[in-house]
Amino acid sequence: MIRIKRAWLMVLLAAASAAWPQERVSLVTSVEKVDTVVDEQGEQQQVLRSAERVFPGDELRYTITFSNEGEDPIQSGTIVIVNPIPAAIAYLPGTAGGTGAEVSYSVDGGESWGAAGTLVMMGPDGSRRSADPDAYTHIRWAYRPALEPGQESSVSFRARLR
Repeated sequence: MIRIKRAWLMVLLAAASAAWPQERVSLVTSVEKVDTVVDEQGEQQQVLRSAERVFPGDELRYTITFSNEGEDPIQSGTIVIVNPIPAAIAYLPGTAGGTGAEVSYSVDGGESWGAAGTLVMMGPDGSRRSADPDAYTHIRWAYRPALEPGQESSVSFRARLR
């Protein structure tokens, strides 16, 4: 059993960063545990719960909410959010997204970026191979719409605790 302490939770939150005038934008990262429950009709449903207590193998949902706290709109295409993927978790393929956001990934610590399925890694023998999602080191969201004053949006991804 792993009980998340505040310092560990900060590692799991993975400090997303963004490119824009930060005094105008609020950025909040949250982590929730994804549980599967059976409803009264016998159907399985996923529910989000507090990530206060997590165990290896648990699925987590990371959500980064951002809002324009300024008095002027933030221009279209200027918001870029980058989130490192902590070594303690494994990204779950196909789960990164956000309305109006283009998602790309890095396998080299954020030096280069590409769409899922297009990234290449060097093998130990120098050969090139397609990168598995488990090798992703960072996720980047390029938010395309303008963000009006007082408006907020969010991006998210899911991962499994190692």
